[in-house]
Amino acid sequence: MAKKHQQFFEDDPQEWEEDDSEKDFEEDVLEDEDMDGEEDLAEDSGEMEEIEAKLENGEDFSTFSAEASSPMLKNRVIYSCPRCHRIYFKNKWIKDTVTDIYTVRTEAAYCTKCMDKGPDTFVGSIEVYDKKLHERKDAIIESARNVQSELENRQPFEIIIHTAIKNDILYIFTNTTRLTIEIARAIRNEWHGAIQYEWFERNQFLRAKWYSEIQNRDYFKNRIRASKEKRFGLFSFEDEN
Repeated sequence: MAKKHQQFFEDDPQEWEEDDSEKDFEEDVLEDEDMDGEEDLAEDSGEMEEIEAKLENGEDFSTFSAEASSPMLKNRVIYSCPRCHRIYFKNKWIKDTVTDIYTVRTEAAYCTKCMDKGPDTFVGSIEVYDKKLHERKDAIIESARNVQSELENRQPFEIIIHTAIKNDILYIFTNTTRLTIEIARAIRNEWHGAIQYEWFERNQFLRAKWYSEIQNRDYFKNRIRASKEKRFGLFSFEDEN
């Protein structure tokens, strides 16, 4: 089931109360989409048995994609596209048949071909709740873009996908959770307030909500509901009902 796995807050968590309209969402199934003009690599049962044997012995092993044959270290972060399930390896997105059994840390990020599939194609989002948004929006967006450009060891796909204002709420959509966290921290460091983090799908997706003032939460409640009714700002697997 697609659920929020964690919530934690900056500032005093006792200041926050649960909102029945924002509780766990039911799961929408992510559908695998075949990439046009490309064939899936066939799995070799002998190779799979060898991989499983090496995993049991704690050994490293290699990917068997035609595009990559060098060892995949276990302590390496692997980015995987949640739509087509390709992985980012050696500076390219490649089809891989054994990613799910790797004993490595994986992070979600949409590949170049999947990034424009729909408005719900994003890995992280920052929602800005600020009564003075008309005065600060340009500065907040500029701050977010500065974080992107200065991000340490940034991957080419680690970007702000787009920004939008709906119902007096500023949305910043990103392609990695790391970028989401760093932008949210930068906003809070500059304008203070409080941040609420919501993690989904084994911590692969993240929503950060920044309130310039904690009491603004009630003020924005109807605006949040209006956005959700149109499914704006929801992940592909979330259901408003």
